[in-house]
Amino acid sequence: MSPDPNSRETAAIFWRPRPGTLPDGAWFGVTTRFGGVSAGPYATLNLGLSVGDQRESVLENRRRMRAEASVPEDGPRMPRQVHGVALITPAEAGAEADGVLVRAGDPWVGVTVADCAPIAVVAADASRGALLHSGWRGSRDGIAVRAVERLGRDGVPAAALSISIGPCIHSCCYPVGPDVARAVPAPCLVPHPSGRFALDLPGLIVRSLIGAGVDPARIDVAPECTSCLRDRFYSHRRDAGITGRHWALLRLTPARR
Repeated sequence: MSPDPNSRETAAIFWRPRPGTLPDGAWFGVTTRFGGVSAGPYATLNLGLSVGDQRESVLENRRRMRAEASVPEDGPRMPRQVHGVALITPAEAGAEADGVLVRAGDPWVGVTVADCAPIAVVAADASRGALLHSGWRGSRDGIAVRAVERLGRDGVPAAALSISIGPCIHSCCYPVGPDVARAVPAPCLVPHPSGRFALDLPGLIVRSLIGAGVDPARIDVAPECTSCLRDRFYSHRRDAGITGRHWALLRLTPARR
């Protein structure tokens, strides 16, 4: 039985990847709608301050989220997202980017999502990684590939990476216009009941990762569609923009000495 999203008494609840998806030492999670105090279209754990929700509610939601995941008050470090492919470090938080590169022991990092895919990329020894926000533009332009290449230059080969693609919109709910259909590989398009083609966003990301040398067996895709699961996730497309925002978080714990 799912928690009641209108309850104001529950703790913040995270989606987490299946055990074994990422190496020990990597904590990756995405908030759900459960455990906050927001009301209406933002019920209940909206973390976005610029979507029309009450500021006091959002700040309380963020407090609960940090308490549940043990994130310090000044975290997570986040980029200013622009649907691009730039990558920053935690020290550059606030700069325009859609991905954050991390090392073991770095502060918590985060990205905002509400249909776009949150992606954790982690080395086998959890010494390095990246957290990405990947919508159709970022996926088309290869933000995941850029992260793989950057980690490769830092000494982490693509074959040693594990990938977790969190909840995002799936092709069942993602009919696209001709401009988008022409911009992505044909195998990532599927027929949709609307008569248009629909975009397989996770498939587009997986295709790019395999092309960059990542082992398909080390790529895990969450089955949850954010648009289908109204009670669990916000969806910008489903709700015509009047909805909340999730945060995806990643931290690599310091290596033991």
